[in-house]
Amino acid sequence: MLSPLKPLSAWVLVLAVFVASLTGSTAASAKESLVSLLPKSERSFFVLDISNSTNVQANWTKSLRPSIIKKLRDEPFGYPTGRGKKEIKPPVDIFVSSITANSIDAPIFPVVTIDDARKMWGLIDRIGTNPTQKRLEKIVEDIFGGDGAFTKLSESFLKQPISIPSMASCKSSTLNSISKGFFLRDLSTKEKSDSAETICELGIGISERIKAIDAYFENPDCGSKVACSDVVGAILSVSYAAADLYEQSPKSQLCIAIASDMLNNVPGLKKDSLLNSKAVVESAKSISDAKEKGLKVGQLVGITFPKNMNIRVFVLGQGSGKKPLSLDKNAMLKAYWEGFFESAGIKNSKPSPSLDQACSK
Repeated sequence: MLSPLKPLSAWVLVLAVFVASLTGSTAASAKESLVSLLPKSERSFFVLDISNSTNVQANWTKSLRPSIIKKLRDEPFGYPTGRGKKEIKPPVDIFVSSITANSIDAPIFPVVTIDDARKMWGLIDRIGTNPTQKRLEKIVEDIFGGDGAFTKLSESFLKQPISIPSMASCKSSTLNSISKGFFLRDLSTKEKSDSAETICELGIGISERIKAIDAYFENPDCGSKVACSDVVGAILSVSYAAADLYEQSPKSQLCIAIASDMLNNVPGLKKDSLLNSKAVVESAKSISDAKEKGLKVGQLVGITFPKNMNIRVFVLGQGSGKKPLSLDKNAMLKAYWEGFFESAGIKNSKPSPSLDQACSK
């Protein structure tokens, strides 16, 4: 009597395996989050000299700040690969620091980071439920379009001093934007509230970071009127940040933009020290001699960047200041720092005409 059931049992088994395979495929697809599809980002690290060798306020307020604000208002969180016809974009990842009398202790300010992108695309994944191309396009338009929720919030970035809304007022205006959207308006009340809160947390957080940098560069205190240009310490600080970044993601890229005369001068520095870049270039016999001394001082200090990391360096204002170097001495100063960077593992270093052009693709 049991034998007629055997074919049915076999079919049940086949059906179970088939259903399991479909479920597994769906689960695998769902695991491919929008965050995982974001293109790799290049971290930009801007270092501004506050020793009066360059006009730090002009570099920040008239060059770097407007350039950053422009990036922040143009979908700074990137766009994932394989999700529609929209241009693929990596997230914006920007940090700002300074050269002081003791640069290793100088504050490092994040402006917008890959973590911000993860929060935004994590939100889009949740409310879109692993969205299709058409649904994703509607969500993106609701958030980043002309009247999008984040676009409207980013208008506060333009003001100087920057205007930081309260969470309550931000949520109210963001919910108003959401209610006019193509997709977000149909979310549940809780989903709308959670979306508004995440968007506001990101916008307010970015505003607070920019405000902190504004305050720092408005009246910078270098810590010493005599020797206040620890260029080497600033590069050491960036090398630590590069090592941390490489440990988090070995395929990360880094761009370093330095606005400085590059005349390393710290308290107690001897005139015949290889760290005294001005004295070295004034006594160097040739460009190759200056580069060789840069290599030696780099080895002496022991600054190293991750070997396999793609790193670019741009320098603005080299040899400038109240007493600018002559063209021939400036060429030697360039060679000196090329040698220094090469010893640290960086072969791609060159001058930049302006901060807003440095680290641009």
